[in-house]
Amino acid sequence: MITQSSGPRSQSMLLPRIKPLAVLASIFIFSAVARAGYTVLSGAPVTQGQMRVAEDDFDQLKAKLPAPSPCFTLKETRVEADISGVLARVRVSQVFKNPHSDRLEALYVFPLPENCAVDAYSFQIGERLIVGEVKRKDEARREYEQARDEGRKAALLEQERANVFSQSVANIPPDSEVIVNIEYVHPLEIDEDRYVFRFPMVVGPRYIPGTSLSRPNVGRGWASDTDQVPDASRITPDFLPEGMRNGNDVFVSVKVDAAMPIQEIVPVTHELDIQQTSETHAVATLKNQSTIADKDFIIEYRLAGEESTLASLVHRQSDADDGYVMLALQPKWSIKPVEITPREVILVLDTSGSMNGPAISQLRLFADHVLDHLNPQDEFRIIAFSNHATAFRPNPIVASDANVQAGKQFVRGLRASGGTRLLSALQVALEGNGDESVRPRYMVLMTDALVGNDHSILRYLQQPEFQDARVFPIAFGAAPNDYLIRRAAEMGRGFSMQVTNQDNSPEIARRFNELTNQPYMTDLQIDWGGLVVKDQVPSRLPDLYAGKPLIVLGRYDTPASGTITLKGNVLGQAVQMGLDLDLPQQAAAHDSIGPVWARQRIRQIWNRDVGHETPQGRAEITELGLKHQLMTQYTSFIAVEKELADTPQGQLVRETVPVMMPEGMTEQSVGRSRAVAKPVRIAQQADLRVATEAAPRPSADANSPPAMPTSSRPSAKSSTSHTPSGGSAPASGGTSRSGSGGSGGGGPIGPITAIFSLGGAGAAAMMRRRNARNTTERTR
Repeated sequence: MITQSSGPRSQSMLLPRIKPLAVLASIFIFSAVARAGYTVLSGAPVTQGQMRVAEDDFDQLKAKLPAPSPCFTLKETRVEADISGVLARVRVSQVFKNPHSDRLEALYVFPLPENCAVDAYSFQIGERLIVGEVKRKDEARREYEQARDEGRKAALLEQERANVFSQSVANIPPDSEVIVNIEYVHPLEIDEDRYVFRFPMVVGPRYIPGTSLSRPNVGRGWASDTDQVPDASRITPDFLPEGMRNGNDVFVSVKVDAAMPIQEIVPVTHELDIQQTSETHAVATLKNQSTIADKDFIIEYRLAGEESTLASLVHRQSDADDGYVMLALQPKWSIKPVEITPREVILVLDTSGSMNGPAISQLRLFADHVLDHLNPQDEFRIIAFSNHATAFRPNPIVASDANVQAGKQFVRGLRASGGTRLLSALQVALEGNGDESVRPRYMVLMTDALVGNDHSILRYLQQPEFQDARVFPIAFGAAPNDYLIRRAAEMGRGFSMQVTNQDNSPEIARRFNELTNQPYMTDLQIDWGGLVVKDQVPSRLPDLYAGKPLIVLGRYDTPASGTITLKGNVLGQAVQMGLDLDLPQQAAAHDSIGPVWARQRIRQIWNRDVGHETPQGRAEITELGLKHQLMTQYTSFIAVEKELADTPQGQLVRETVPVMMPEGMTEQSVGRSRAVAKPVRIAQQADLRVATEAAPRPSADANSPPAMPTSSRPSAKSSTSHTPSGGSAPASGGTSRSGSGGSGGGGPIGPITAIFSLGGAGAAAMMRRRNARNTTERTR
């Protein structure tokens, strides 16, 4: 994603005022095109716009499940995004279709950006639009269940993690469609003059540690709820077998309208057709018109302009409303160290099963480049982890040529298999008390972060004895857990980067080395001068790295104008820069700033209490969610049909939407699970929670992942026990690194998956039959 470094930095100690950042606007449109005739199942013609499972693939599902559905409930996804400055307002539409002769309740677990503020929700059936509102989570759930049991159409959106959401849509009539609309706003990722827009498409399988609880599961996912992840069954949606796809087509069009010249647009993860319509306008569309939801969609663009930025955006609807201000701080400084400070660099490398394939190959390249660019005065450690953490050497060693070469050889020998026991790896990496005044510790965490115990990991990083360490998470794979990645960087006063399966890993590593080898600004403060700005977020400013901007938000009551000053220290030398700021009495533009401020304030409270929720924190977050109509951990969106449009007919069928295996992952590497949830038919007025809750599963050992469903276990011949735990396929005995989870990186995707990606379930079935015939002929 990173392409070229910037030019030399200014030599000035007192940085000048920089003109406000130009506003950038663009639109991302996911349009939907109905697809018919994927295949014919048992002689039944495929209806227009409804994808069915190919005959051969459906045989696989029937072997795993008593009564899977041959049709897919989620038909397509559409997205529109307006980008202005550093913010993106995004509108997502999910189209659900009922393929059954009875009413349908559709359940879907899906990702959104971890820093997004979901502030609008509705659903449409026919010409009717039902608008949702935010209510307390328990209240919204009760209202939804009552409406569902009465036969009224209803939709419920709940937040499971900051980047994982669950969708419930009740009473979809037979052979009808419902369009659910979600709207959110979030800041873009920025690195110098590079702007990155990311739309996540799939929730990857999570590693679930702990002992299974004795109570029924709270959700319908493949994992049991455990003492360490009590909501595991709500964040582990069923995924389709390797080589199969669901019916969710994604169509992407990107329109960029910038006030500054666009230097280039980089298609990071998908092939794009790009047309530069003017100096400041461009249009980018998918080259193949559609894509499948098996990896994040990422596009990067660069603007021709100042590398450094100190910019402001403000919004105030009226005198009766609060005003909001956003600052984008991206100073440059030219202080160069007289002597290079020796560091202890700790590489923590994820070698769990979910890293098998392109991800582990990219990780090896990245780690190799980091080791090659250590300073001779540095010391380093390497810790690889899956089921257990394995250290290259028991203690830090000097970065001599011989030691670096030995470390690189250790990295090249790593193979991906086993569970993602990230917390135990951090405990090994951060053990002992560091001394920042002597040798600062830089922990480079390379992982896809596909775990369920996010909160206990983040809580661990907040312990006072680790405050000397800087944490730099590097995300790998097609669908990493950006919630854990970003929060770990934030709490560890570092920054994060992402390396997709399509990226040039050494080039991103080069950029990482460039940033971490430069001095960074500490002890940041904003002097607001005579302006009165309240509830600044973040209240305590983090360290600032050259080229990595800092977003600061606040609210105000009193209109005023003045000069504010950003102050900090670089290697003990004072650095500052100023900005003329106007807080107007009214400013209708940039109405996304208010929700973003509220979301960041919620984030601040949650980070403070993560892993140890308090009544005060719960009340603060709930109040902010209700006031600003935002999704939070404690508030949900509920949209309900007030009166019955028609008399409910037949039973209610409940069906979960299966998700695709993320690109590069295989069933063998991440463990096995049910492919598609069996439709459940419920009598009217039944309590669906009781009817669909799974029976308590046998408790697992406290140090083992929860057990798999019996039907998904490997045969007795296998020496490996599989668990679909976000890349966990624990090797036998928990010690082998070359077990069934894969060896040597593996292939990025199977041939059947490639065929489906190009658009033909029927073509895949035909190829399998042809291969079978060829094999038979060869053996005659």
